[in-house]
Amino acid sequence: HKQPAGGLGSFLETQKFVQFKLTFVVFAWYISSAKVSVQGCRVMLRKKLKLDDKSLDAQNECASLGKFSLSQFANVPKARISAHTVPAESEIVSEQTEKLPATTEYPLGVVPYWQQVYRIERELSAALRKVILPSEVAACYDPIEYASEIHCAYLQRFLDGPKHVLFIGMNPGPWGMCQTGVPFGYVPAVRDWMGLRGAVAKPTPELAARPVEGLACTREEQSGKRWWGLYEELCGTSDRFFHSCFVYNLCPLAFFHQSGRNITPSELKGKAKGEIQAISEQYLETALTLLKPKIVISVGRYTEDRIKTLTKRNKIDPTIVTYCMPHPSPRSLNNTNWPEKAKLWLTEHGILPYLSASPEAESTSKI
Repeated sequence: HKQPAGGLGSFLETQKFVQFKLTFVVFAWYISSAKVSVQGCRVMLRKKLKLDDKSLDAQNECASLGKFSLSQFANVPKARISAHTVPAESEIVSEQTEKLPATTEYPLGVVPYWQQVYRIERELSAALRKVILPSEVAACYDPIEYASEIHCAYLQRFLDGPKHVLFIGMNPGPWGMCQTGVPFGYVPAVRDWMGLRGAVAKPTPELAARPVEGLACTREEQSGKRWWGLYEELCGTSDRFFHSCFVYNLCPLAFFHQSGRNITPSELKGKAKGEIQAISEQYLETALTLLKPKIVISVGRYTEDRIKTLTKRNKIDPTIVTYCMPHPSPRSLNNTNWPEKAKLWLTEHGILPYLSASPEAESTSKI
């Protein structure tokens, strides 16, 4: 029979409902907590793996050219410096990668010509850093790394394809390329004649006797002053010179004694000298294959010897004409009045017609 209202049956029904409700609330709370915990673990894991930590710079970087070797003389970019009178036109690079200036858009998958050359330089630099240097070498500077902004601007502006004439220097000088990243990099020539700008970092280690100040450097590189001064006189504008010519360095590294004395590759002692020569020759062969010059002019005897070695081994296209012209360094013997001697040399070897932006001039050349 029916229980009266408010009796035992109603009371039991009420108790069951309360128990069900409490069970449901506890279950819902457990599910919610588990979900939060799992989500929290996911967030923490992604942070640990830095999956969501991509900066705008990393997204807009050019194709990676590989990490540098961790050697005793590795030049890890540190705090940047730049000439206070010359505005820098690009952002500061990160410590592990370099932002290559790329104002021109290229089809997907196409690597710009200048960037292909820079890749070879970077690979050469990494290979050279693995060489164990003699104890007298206290510091090794690599300006194509710490001065990459200006160096890449030099490549990008003046190396849009193969050049007829390729001048090959030895290695960076302390007040030239070590400051600007440009071969024979006399600061006024790089800044004013070529119109190049960029921030320059510090090499590691940096010697107090050989500070790197970038475009703010006031010391004059005599070799660079003579070199670019001559071509400014002969060509007028940098575009006219680089129309058919380009200047490339055999070795991208500079070596210094603790006192600051410059140690050229030819002055290195022991096993390191031969190793650096062999590596430089190997990558010069690769560079010449890409650069495809018709005439190669070694600037100085050391570079000429490397070219001769490749020629003897049939590593150079036999159709390439090779010469050697006097180096503009004041340290070279019998090198007084270099500009006049160099002009005479360029005339006698038929190079002057190439120092012009006129294509017609090339057809009248001796070669």
